[in-house]
Amino acid sequence: MTKIKAVIIEDELPAARLLDKQLRELRPEWEVTVLPGTIEDSVKWFAEHPHPDILFLDIQLTDGNSFIFIEQARPQSMIVFTTAYDEYALRAFKVNSVAYLLKPISRTDLQEAMHKLELLGGQPKAEKQPDLSEIIRSLKKEESYKTHFLVPVKGDKFLPVSVDSIQYFYISNGLVKAVDGDGKEFVFSQSLDE
Repeated sequence: MTKIKAVIIEDELPAARLLDKQLRELRPEWEVTVLPGTIEDSVKWFAEHPHPDILFLDIQLTDGNSFIFIEQARPQSMIVFTTAYDEYALRAFKVNSVAYLLKPISRTDLQEAMHKLELLGGQPKAEKQPDLSEIIRSLKKEESYKTHFLVPVKGDKFLPVSVDSIQYFYISNGLVKAVDGDGKEFVFSQSLDE
């Protein structure tokens, strides 16, 4: 079984050590890596390593806030923000974070966040289920659009007119008309909405 990989990005060493210790106690089977709390070092690490399953991310890093890191590294991980600042909560959820833990992080809050991660599929990437939305999209019948219109001509005869040849539609005297690339007009029996 592949281990869940978690990364902690925290610029305060005591806070990083405490979070690392709590994670190892609560989930000893996880592989936890602690990175230096800088945007520059973290972006470099993410460029050179496979992205972890879960990222515990402090908001205020040594060289800026973690939203800059997210923009640059584009982590493919579930994110749990760990911060002393509550004013970033709304912005954190806009970048699809799973949880927002305020320091000092209580064991109960961390357990709740980990439970939520597991409910949302926080298993190792190698064992994750395939993206169901992609499967559904590929199986879903493509919407079919008309490629031709049958336009009435003399009597009960119809002329097929290619959609690609029609330049525009308009209404004149209550009749829907189309004009092709040669300037030829066709009267339609359908409404403009149809």
